[in-house]
Amino acid sequence: MLLAIPALALAGGLSGCDSRTGPGTPPATPATTPVAPTQRPAVAVAPELGAVLSVTAVNDAGAMVLGRAGPTGPEFFFVARGGQPKPLLLGDAPIEPSLLNNAGQVVGVVADRSGSQPSRLVRWQDGTATVLPVTGDEIIPEDLNDRGQVTAVAVARRPGADASSASDATRAFLIDGTRVVDLGIDPDINERNLYLNESGQVAGQAFTDAGTSPRGFLWDNGAVITFDTGPTAHPVVMGLNDAGQLAGLSLDDQDSPSGAHPLFRPAFRWQSGILTFLDAGPGAGVGPVRINRSGQVAAVAADTSGAARDVVVWSADPAARPTRLGITNADLVVGLNDRGDVLLAGTAGPTAAPAGYVWHGGRVDVLGPLGGVAADPRGLAADGLAAGTSTSADGSLRAAAWPPVA
Repeated sequence: MLLAIPALALAGGLSGCDSRTGPGTPPATPATTPVAPTQRPAVAVAPELGAVLSVTAVNDAGAMVLGRAGPTGPEFFFVARGGQPKPLLLGDAPIEPSLLNNAGQVVGVVADRSGSQPSRLVRWQDGTATVLPVTGDEIIPEDLNDRGQVTAVAVARRPGADASSASDATRAFLIDGTRVVDLGIDPDINERNLYLNESGQVAGQAFTDAGTSPRGFLWDNGAVITFDTGPTAHPVVMGLNDAGQLAGLSLDDQDSPSGAHPLFRPAFRWQSGILTFLDAGPGAGVGPVRINRSGQVAAVAADTSGAARDVVVWSADPAARPTRLGITNADLVVGLNDRGDVLLAGTAGPTAAPAGYVWHGGRVDVLGPLGGVAADPRGLAADGLAAGTSTSADGSLRAAAWPPVA
């Protein structure tokens, strides 16, 4: 599935049901065996493509979707682990990718070059592209499972309205082959939502009443359950696993959805009507969270100033104490795989250059650059391989992978 950086990572001023943890939750325990970081060397991916603009997604097998600047505009490619790059095209039109699953399917949009027609939602696999039956003035791909089901938001603009118009009509859809299901919710398009699991359940946040804050929801075969996180707070869902567990943050209603600094707020896990707040320690909040198949949750925790930071992992047991990993210069959890590896983006060195880290079983690896100074991890495979971009010796941005170290 897509491994995207949540919008809240850049949001400013950070941060029914019951059976919640409270102030009496034991404090987080330190990592049991602190280990000095070691460097994990980078390997160039598809070097024949030269400089890249981005790595959009990475799947469990280590396949990647990336883009570069071409002679007539952006070009996009699928690169299997150890394979040759394949162009993402519908006819001769580039597919701008958003989502990648473990079957090697890519979902993205194709824009009309003349600008006279709306974009089309497309699913690509092994060189064959199929237009999916969702229409609108704007289509926003949201999530893709390994069965090929897709969630998306379609925006219908009123005549004369611009892209920021509050009067636009938005609808959320689940696409299963040629079948399109209207989820019957009013989605919050300020944040990515509509997370999708292998059972076809959909989770996210949506508006239930005009002028109110969004509520969390789980859609399951036409039935919708909604939940809140407090009278002056609202949930932002950031993940859904195959067991139907949701994870996210509880934001104050006055929090801005955009800005220059991370939000650090209480984290939660929700399942079957039970909301559990995940305590990160006295006075601490967390940034964007990740959840894996077993129900582990990982996040960067910080004090109220956002200055004192560490990485925190909660086990699937609601009563378990969180574990601090002792990584103090991480900014964001990029990925959490099913064996418990944690991929982090942060800074390193006296120049605070962009850097990546992988934590596995008490070991911390720093992701070394491709001859340059910066590394930007974008996704984590099932076996611990990390992938993203790095600067080369000439300063250009290249696609990179960091294989697991034995």
